[in-house]
Amino acid sequence: MWGAVSSAGRRDRWKSILKVVVATGVFALMHSALANQKAKTAAVHLVGERHRNAWYRPVYLVLSLVTFGALALYVKGLPKQTLYRVRGTLAGVMQLTRLASVGYAVYAAHHVGIPAMLGWPGLAAWWHGMAVVPRKPEAQGPARAGGEGLRVAGPFLVSRHPLNLAPLPVLWLAPTMTVYSAVFNSVATLYFVLGSMHEDRRLRASYGPAYRAYQHSDVPLYLPIFGKTRPSSAKRLDAS
Repeated sequence: MWGAVSSAGRRDRWKSILKVVVATGVFALMHSALANQKAKTAAVHLVGERHRNAWYRPVYLVLSLVTFGALALYVKGLPKQTLYRVRGTLAGVMQLTRLASVGYAVYAAHHVGIPAMLGWPGLAAWWHGMAVVPRKPEAQGPARAGGEGLRVAGPFLVSRHPLNLAPLPVLWLAPTMTVYSAVFNSVATLYFVLGSMHEDRRLRASYGPAYRAYQHSDVPLYLPIFGKTRPSSAKRLDAS
C-alpha cells in the first residue's frame, strides 16, 4: 500500500498523520489540564467554591464530549486509507467484544458512582439552594468504605483504572482500521496509560494510606495480569 503511493502522496499522508497526532495530543493536554487541581483551584477563585462544586464536573464533561466529538469528526473526515478489514465471524466477535467493553465501562462507572461522576449531587444541592454544595471526587477510584477505608470490588479487582482500560477494545477491535484511526488509537492508548499513572497519584493524595495499600496489592495499575489468583468478591482496604 505504501509503495503504490507517489512521493507527494506520501508527504501528504505523513502531514495528515502528524496533524492527527497533534490534534489528539492537544485534546489530551486540555483534558488533563482541566482535571488538574490547579484548574479547580482557579475556578474557586473565579466563581467561588459553591459554584465550582456545583458546575465544574458538568461543564468539564460537556467540554470533553464536544472536543472529543470534534476530534473524532476530524479523523473520520480524513481520506480513507485502509490498513485492514476483517469480515465474517471474526468481525462479529470483534464487534461483540467492543460492545462488552462498553458494558464493562458502565459496570465500572456503577462501582465509582454514576451520579457522582456526572456531578449530580453538587448540581442538585446548588439547584435547591443549599448552603453547602458537596465537592465532587477528585478522581475516579474505588468507593469509600467509611472511615479511612476503601471498598475494592468488581472491576477494581482487575485494574486500578478500569474506566481507562475499557476503551482499548473499542478502539483496537474495529473490524475496519484506517491509517489515521490507528494513529489516533496509538496516541489515545498512550494517554490512557499516562493518565492512569497521573490519576493514581491524585487518588493516593485524596485517599491516603488506604489507597497506598491498594497500590501495593496484587491489582495492577492498568492492564490486567492474567494467571494470578484474585479475590472474586469485594475486599476492604484500610489505612495502616
